[in-house]
Amino acid sequence: MKVNFSWSEPTTNDTFDEYFQPDQLDREKYAQFLTSFLAQQGFDQNRDAEKQKRNYVLNLNAEWGAGKSYFLKRWALTLEEHYPVVYIDAWKQDYSDDPLMTVISSMIKQLRKQAGKGADKNVFKVSRKLVGLLKAAAPALARGLTTKYLGVDPLKIMEMADDKAIGESINSDGQSIDMGLAAQKMVEHLISEHDAKSKSIDSLKHNVEQWIEAVKSNDTTKSYPAFIFIDELDRCRPNYAVEMLEAIKHIFDIPGVVFVVATDTEQLQHAVKAIYGEGFDAKQYLGRFFNSRYTFKTPSYEKILGVHCDTYKLSKEHLTQKEIITFPDILDQNDNDRTISLRNLTLVYEAFGLSTRQVIQITDRLIATIDNLNNVQGLNIIYLAFLLCLREKDSELYDKVCTYSFTDNIKFQNEQNSLNNHLSNEFLWKNKYLIIELHPNSIVETFMSTPTAGMSNQWKDGIYKCTLFDFITASHLVLKLSKSEVSRKLTEQYSNHARTKKPEIDFSNGQFWIMPTFHKLTPDTINVDYYKDLVELATNLDHIDA
Repeated sequence: MKVNFSWSEPTTNDTFDEYFQPDQLDREKYAQFLTSFLAQQGFDQNRDAEKQKRNYVLNLNAEWGAGKSYFLKRWALTLEEHYPVVYIDAWKQDYSDDPLMTVISSMIKQLRKQAGKGADKNVFKVSRKLVGLLKAAAPALARGLTTKYLGVDPLKIMEMADDKAIGESINSDGQSIDMGLAAQKMVEHLISEHDAKSKSIDSLKHNVEQWIEAVKSNDTTKSYPAFIFIDELDRCRPNYAVEMLEAIKHIFDIPGVVFVVATDTEQLQHAVKAIYGEGFDAKQYLGRFFNSRYTFKTPSYEKILGVHCDTYKLSKEHLTQKEIITFPDILDQNDNDRTISLRNLTLVYEAFGLSTRQVIQITDRLIATIDNLNNVQGLNIIYLAFLLCLREKDSELYDKVCTYSFTDNIKFQNEQNSLNNHLSNEFLWKNKYLIIELHPNSIVETFMSTPTAGMSNQWKDGIYKCTLFDFITASHLVLKLSKSEVSRKLTEQYSNHARTKKPEIDFSNGQFWIMPTFHKLTPDTINVDYYKDLVELATNLDHIDA
């Protein structure tokens, strides 16, 4: 069956009562591929009759922030027109003590809705399932257990419950009885008893198959397999997560049903180890629950930030409203060829090798810092991001950077390598280039080789490249040295440049202009301590969403 996926537009829906933004992480193609794959695994009419329907369990693996929930919900919405579909947010139902009943109740509620009102009386009945569970145990045990939980004889329930659904109530001798609670208590007890377990599980499997058939009968355009999506399992209590997997593997291994369990698998392994101990092979253990694992490729940092962070607060318009002048300048973001501010920011993150969580967290800190500022001249966003990243990755090195001026020659006591080498080797600064708009003639019109002679500045306004290390070094010197020291260095640099009668200009080399441009923008009151205060305030802001 060909399913048309079109996620480029936003959508609203009744199923989740949510507004879904357009797909910004290019996930649509994954849904298309996985639908084709899982549909063939769950049902193929070209196979032998007894093998046409299969059970299949896929682990959809992606780290935090990669958009698993958006993907699963929008995927489920798309498939609803073609297959029986159930979506379960395991974490939202983590309060329950019984993962099995979580799955059962979700299936009943959602499949009954898809089957239509006409199917309620014929298929989705409490009495048949409840009676089946009661008969699975010895009559005396069943009657005693039911009386304990409900306070009435189970035979009366059987007589009265023919038209009642799970979750509804019936009255017996003036008593209101929650049939959903009754069913839950029955299941909890019966699956703990070895002799009753097999029969009760068979009964449940048979009913699930009936529910799916009811959905297909109501809408003949729908086909096998049924898709059951389990979301947020890695966020659940460890024992609940493991019990949920056990239920999926051993109870719902029903032909014609495919499960998609979305997890950050590394985090789920931690949950398993919390139960069985750190030395336990959680990876191998989890592997037995799944037929296969599909891992999302991590999106680019730029795309992740567009989804998770208020990046509009880094726009030229927003910063202008707050009277903040930045360095490098934030270009017009409506011009696609010149949208470089976010790209520059993500290059800093790439150089540090940050995780998705760290990228989102540091960007939120950066944006929170900007929200707290007004009327700032020459705010160096790249340098601020550099300090936030360095503080996150290596607090000891961060303290040294804030304390000393680092150049090619400076070394610290008891350090074998200069800070320059430490950074360039560990964080690959010299292999990452910023793209910056510069206006050299606004900085200096003439390079003076002597007090009376010089040469005109032929460097043109435009877009320049500069390595991260050169940019950070130049910015740091401007903030760390006194104004007079920076001016002396620049005068020396200009005169040397004029005396060498510079060769043909390389317009991609922006290193020459970083220090003078930032120096001109930076007020006397702003130094490294100013940026350090900003970092220390923002660093205390941590995500606790796991």
